[in-house]
Amino acid sequence: MALTTRWLPGQQPTVENMGTAKWLEEEYWKRMEYAVANGIARALNG
Repeated sequence: MALTTRWLPGQQPTVENMGTAKWLEEEYWKRMEYAVANGIARALNG
């Protein structure tokens, strides 16, 4: 339910909304992982 509150504020914690919030959380961390990896690669390659 915490993910639903974070990603979909004001929405009821239904099964559909919790699934959407879970997907949004996973996408966020996947993109964050790519961003950090690209930043490290850029820093090491000058």
